[in-house]
Amino acid sequence: MIIDAPAIIIIFFQITVLTVLLALSVRLIRESSRSLTAVFLAFLFSIWLITDLYWVIYDFMRPDRRMPFAVNEIGEASLFLLKSALLSTVISWRASSAGRQAAGAVLFAAGNAALWIAWSGEWIQDILTGAVFAYFLCSVACSLKIRQLLTKKEWIGLGTGCALLLSAQAVTFFTEPPLRSAVDTGCYVFLILAALYWSYRLFAARRIQAPPEDVLCLALALVGWLVMAKYMSDGTWYLIFFAAETIALVLLYLSVRKAVAEA
Repeated sequence: MIIDAPAIIIIFFQITVLTVLLALSVRLIRESSRSLTAVFLAFLFSIWLITDLYWVIYDFMRPDRRMPFAVNEIGEASLFLLKSALLSTVISWRASSAGRQAAGAVLFAAGNAALWIAWSGEWIQDILTGAVFAYFLCSVACSLKIRQLLTKKEWIGLGTGCALLLSAQAVTFFTEPPLRSAVDTGCYVFLILAALYWSYRLFAARRIQAPPEDVLCLALALVGWLVMAKYMSDGTWYLIFFAAETIALVLLYLSVRKAVAEA
């Protein structure tokens, strides 16, 4: 992360939000008689907060050096596992119950990992992170299928869009700057539109008083998409998705609170 004013504002905004959400999650644990869902949420926010703090401290200490495989990478990988564990407390999912969706999620995660390796050249780090990312995506995809939250047309659209997104990102490695810029812009537009769609589905579910399992699943789908979009971005776009990710964390807390209250 480049240390400049917008980046500093957004990262400290997320740190502040995470601090508040962690305190609220701890209170939620007490109010819910130590609900496992609330416990996993508190662990998720605490590790996310520590990871951000480590990132900020490193950047201020060594602003001109690329961060090696370190604590923050392990923390970010553990966040995917905690999200999956959080979802598992309300939805008992199995890959066998949604074979096509699980396979698609794994392939999409593998494609993302390949892009990370091409961008950074850090094989071990990106393969390990890609593996836990695949597990997280698999848990979300299977849960969406089990809860029947997407229609057949929506699944086809999602799969096609993800395939085109990976293909477009791969094309940027073999194109000249003018065309590459156009392809990049197209990818960013798709990432934003998809994020808006997940947001719409989440708010629609809350508006119609959908079961808390559905609301939490959609909230994690939104968070997962924004994290993926952040990894796939740089510059101003990176900061935009970073800020959107922070707002999505608030929605995640509200979704867990709803699930705990109605358990």
